[in-house]
Amino acid sequence: MRPVLFCAMRPTMSKQAASVARAGEFKRQRGLTLIELLVAMAISLVIVVAAAYVFLASREAQRAIDRNSSSRETGAFIIQTIGRELMNAGFYPATMVPVPGDATQTGMYDTYPPLPTLDASGNSALTDWQAVAANVVTWPPTAFMTGIYGCDGGQFKTNTSTCDTVDATKADTVVINYFSGDAANMASESSAGGRRDCNGSDPAGAASAITPNHNNYRVKTDGSAPSADDLKKPPQLPIFVSNRYTLTDLKMSVDGFDVNTKSLGCSGNGSNPPGVLAIYQPIVPGVEDLQFTYGVYQAADTYTPSRFYTATEVNALSDLTVNGLAYKPWQRVTAVRACVLVRTLGGNTRIADKAGAARTYKNCADVDTAQPARDTITRFVQVFGLRNGLKQYY
Repeated sequence: MRPVLFCAMRPTMSKQAASVARAGEFKRQRGLTLIELLVAMAISLVIVVAAAYVFLASREAQRAIDRNSSSRETGAFIIQTIGRELMNAGFYPATMVPVPGDATQTGMYDTYPPLPTLDASGNSALTDWQAVAANVVTWPPTAFMTGIYGCDGGQFKTNTSTCDTVDATKADTVVINYFSGDAANMASESSAGGRRDCNGSDPAGAASAITPNHNNYRVKTDGSAPSADDLKKPPQLPIFVSNRYTLTDLKMSVDGFDVNTKSLGCSGNGSNPPGVLAIYQPIVPGVEDLQFTYGVYQAADTYTPSRFYTATEVNALSDLTVNGLAYKPWQRVTAVRACVLVRTLGGNTRIADKAGAARTYKNCADVDTAQPARDTITRFVQVFGLRNGLKQYY
């Protein structure tokens, strides 16, 4: 009899049963539990908060960089503006000569200031240089006798042609004088001429209170409106231009908030002639301080300044005799040192101070000073030579 072999057989499952089993597995894997959902939401929230923090921090850092950049641009602009004006200080167009047809215009006009022109009675000829304001005792005043003049700690008052009382907490004022031989049509806004003052006004315009009509054009008119040809002709005598720069208080809106600041201001003799109280027109805001010192030579054999003086110190210097001629202190100024402090406007510019490290800046007196709580103050200093004060005669 053959032996019978018994083999363990793997239980088999019908296709229908297997399909049902797989379907059950799929059902168990669908969806998430409440705990899993909460965990996923918490992780997502952390990621969103981190991304928002990075975005806000980057935006604030960019805003701080923009504020600092804007403040530095303000300082550079002020230095360039004042520097260009200082290059004109004391300029007189030597090509301008007296008009033969005008008997009152005689004398020498190739130097600054021009020699006074006297009529038969010994009075100064009526030009925009000699015109006398009612409340100015002597003409020309000291401030206009040289190409450069300054006021310490206060504004230059055009109604009296004098300086305010010195206040050490206030900004200085620099007075820059020169003459222009540009024709009347070069006083237009599109012109590159130097006849307009810093406020854009023509010092020899028809409405000017100090300019005689006969000095507007080379050829005198009978009072009628000038022709197009008249506007192209230079004046009978160079036109006196005087620009004064200082700081003026200003309130402005930054990001919806009112901010009290200071602005570089200018007053020109076209819009504010002598005898009229000065109105300093704001030019650019965000300025903290403006100080000037003046390089004066003290020896007859050199134009090199011995040191830089404040305006008050310059006024106290003695005359210096050079080649037999007495030169007053302001006539011996050959360089000007300008110091500008600019301040950021609105918002926090202190991004990441080192722990315990005090942030300071040097003021115009070279003294270390603590930075404000939220703003940043930057100093700009530059020395400008007065080219027209370096003339030599042989």
